[in-house]
Amino acid sequence: MRFQQLMPDVLHWLGITRIDVLASMSSMKYDALVESGIEIIKRASIPEDLIPEDARVEIEAKKASGYYSEEPTNKEEKDLEQVKGRAL
Repeated sequence: MRFQQLMPDVLHWLGITRIDVLASMSSMKYDALVESGIEIIKRASIPEDLIPEDARVEIEAKKASGYYSEEPTNKEEKDLEQVKGRAL
């Protein structure tokens, strides 16, 4: 189990007060950092061309549940049902 509220402690211990680019789509990580007083200048999502086809279902589900994405997220269930991964 990961408890994100404890994660910023290490960064504070290292003296980090600002992150220029946070390369994480997790809202739980972002919220924990910001709530602890660490300034986030820019958030970066995973570039679409780096997401393998067999991970498409997982990444679309994460974006629909609130993960950060620079592109608009379609949260309609009928549209999410159209997302297909790699055929086995």
